[in-house]
Amino acid sequence: MSRLGVLRAVCVAVGLLPALAHAFLVNQWETIDTSTKRAQAAQDVQPGRAWIEPLTGMDMVWVEGRCFKLGSPPKMEGRDGDEGPVREVCLSGYWLARTEMTQGQWRRVMRNNPSKNRKGDDYPVEQVAWDDVEMYLGRLNSFYTGRVRFRLPTEAEWEFACRNGGQQVRYATGNSAEQGSWFQRNSGGVSQKVATQRANRLGLFDMSGNVWEWTQDAYDSHAYKQIEPQNPLRLGAHPFRVIRGGAFDSKPAALRCSNRGFEHFSLQAANIGLRLAAEVEKPVKPRPINLRDTLL
Repeated sequence: MSRLGVLRAVCVAVGLLPALAHAFLVNQWETIDTSTKRAQAAQDVQPGRAWIEPLTGMDMVWVEGRCFKLGSPPKMEGRDGDEGPVREVCLSGYWLARTEMTQGQWRRVMRNNPSKNRKGDDYPVEQVAWDDVEMYLGRLNSFYTGRVRFRLPTEAEWEFACRNGGQQVRYATGNSAEQGSWFQRNSGGVSQKVATQRANRLGLFDMSGNVWEWTQDAYDSHAYKQIEPQNPLRLGAHPFRVIRGGAFDSKPAALRCSNRGFEHFSLQAANIGLRLAAEVEKPVKPRPINLRDTLL
């Protein structure tokens, strides 16, 4: 018997085989060398310019921020009550991934592929919960030295980008879902390879359809009555998080840029994925030293 066989036999006897199998699975992957990747990213990233994240290959599009009217007017066809009241909000500039995160981009960081529809690395990753995404972000951001920070987009940022920079459009590529979306009528009931439909005017693909996309925001049906006018973000311990964009199994109304969906943060579903945003890392101001704290 080989040394590995002996080790497995011992572990079976003491009940450790599941942990051992997991360890061997992890060790099959090569160690990620991030030293050059970190330097390359830090050197190349400049606000106002698109760039490609070197570890995953994510193509990050710069979205120039400005003020726009978030939400939809009361008489819009298909409108839900949580899409109002319409509020003018103002956004700072940010980067947004050109496509939904692919299975290949997920696997390069997490070393696994949770997706149901595993037809290739260019298909959107799905079956990832909101808290799975937070784990991904922790690992990806650890490769950087304070130059940029990856995160989920806020729902205001997501809607602004879907609407081509805040324009009054119904879907990401115009006023018809058929113009550039994978949805109930044409998808065959499964997710499709990213960037195979038309992009919107910002160069973003699949903002309407293919898979729903998680955002940062906690869901609140009355959020628009209470949000801040500058870079709004609804936080809190609410278990439901906002999803946007509709999916391959959605009806056209769900694909509207102003439509707000929500799911429990722990849900893993074949029609929910993500798209990352990024921003220049804001320096953390040191907390003033309290002399009393040092004496306790």
